[in-house]
Order: sequence, then C-alpha cells, then structure tokens
Amino acid sequence: MTRPRLGFFKFSCCAGCEFQTFYFQKHPAETLAAFEIVFAKMVLRGGAPEGPFDLALVEGTITEAWQADELKKIRKSSALLFAIGACAVNGGIPALKALAPELEVEGKVYKNLSPIHSIRPHPVDAYIQVDGYIRGCPPGERDLHEALTSVLAQKKPGFLRCAVCVECKLKGNICILTAYGMPCMGPVTNAGCDALCPTCKRPCYSCFGLMKQANAPALAKKFRSLGLSESDIRRKFTLFDADAALFSKADKLNED
Repeated sequence: MTRPRLGFFKFSCCAGCEFQTFYFQKHPAETLAAFEIVFAKMVLRGGAPEGPFDLALVEGTITEAWQADELKKIRKSSALLFAIGACAVNGGIPALKALAPELEVEGKVYKNLSPIHSIRPHPVDAYIQVDGYIRGCPPGERDLHEALTSVLAQKKPGFLRCAVCVECKLKGNICILTAYGMPCMGPVTNAGCDALCPTCKRPCYSCFGLMKQANAPALAKKFRSLGLSESDIRRKFTLFDADAALFSKADKLNED
C-alpha cells in the first residue's frame, strides 16, 4: 500500500510544532510511521520541498512577502494543507508586532532598515485555503492524532469547536474564574488542550486561540470587575491573537 506523502514547513515561529510532532507525543509519532515523510527539516537532510504532497503541515506566521509566495507554492503542490500551531492558525506570538506600525517595530530591532522587508503578520489562511487547523502552542496531541488519522482514513477531521470551559466541565473542574477570581481566558478560547492549565489551578491564557463567536467584550467586562487594568486586559486578549479583530480592537473590549 502506498503511504501518503507528508511535508512539514516552517515560517516565522520557534519550530516547536515540528519538534513536538515528531519527538514529544506518543500517538502522533506512531501514526507518522504510516506516512512517507518527503520534507521535514528536523527529520530529513535535504528532502523534496517541491512535493507533491498528500498532506502539508505548515507552522509559523507569515511576516515577509517571500513567505506568502512560498506558501502559495506549497498549497498548489498539496492535496491537503493543515495549519499547525498558534502562529500559523491565529498569528501567535509573532503577531504581537501587529499592535504597532511596521516601521516602528523594525526600528526597535534593526539599526539599518534598508535590507528589511517585513510585512504585517498574518496567519496562513490570510493567503491560502486551509483544510484544517491543529491548534495550540504547542499543538495538542488529540488534534494532531485526529489530523493524521483523518488523512489515512480519507475522512474529514473532527476538530473541537467549543470553549475550554466545556473540557473543564467534562473533567469535573471547579471554575477558577468564578470560584477563585482568576482571570481565565477559557470562556473565549477554543478547546483541544484538555483544559490543561485550569486543571492545574492556573488560568487559561488562550494559546489555542479565539473560539468562533467568542463573546470577548463580556469576558473583558468580567476581568474589569476583578480589578484588571485596561492594559492588562488588552495584553491577555492579544497574547496569541493580536491579528484577530475581535481580540485586538480596544473599542470592542471596552464595550459594557
């Protein structure tokens, strides 16, 4: 039986998603044996980045024009393409520079700006069609395994489409937002992490990104009642989603 051809590509990020996929999760690592790994810099020397691929996994934010061009080539040579990790899915940490003018950000880092050609950061679906989103920083084992097995089974992946709060309830956790007054981002964050932080009595910090139709203004109002300053609230909402309009616009977060 011919194994599906897999390519793993990196743009602006720490490369932790590829590291996590191949070396730190048991079930995805076992499942990867069913694939022919055609290109993955942490696994192969060289490889064939031109493809073709049955599945391409893309991590990282798009922060330069050449990356957008390369991304389009990958899309054209891939039957399926999944964005993997917070940077590729919703902008992640690199998207924090979207909160200031691009030239201002460049000037804070580089003395000579003439060779710098950075652009406003965006997740990969700002440039291409994406077939699935493997969320998290790093990505969760459940969604990784679901993505890979769905390709092998030739079915649509079943990614979670609910808030982290649902996972908390399924685990029997006490709500740390209402019971302990901790500024937890769980009500507006997409599930998939198995409520890891709240289970450890720590507030969710939204590394799995914005949940569809999240009520950000309501949660911002709750944080305000807990005594958080406007700047603290803004930082919590933009840590991983600075490029998302719902999280980044101060006027929305300031609504009562």
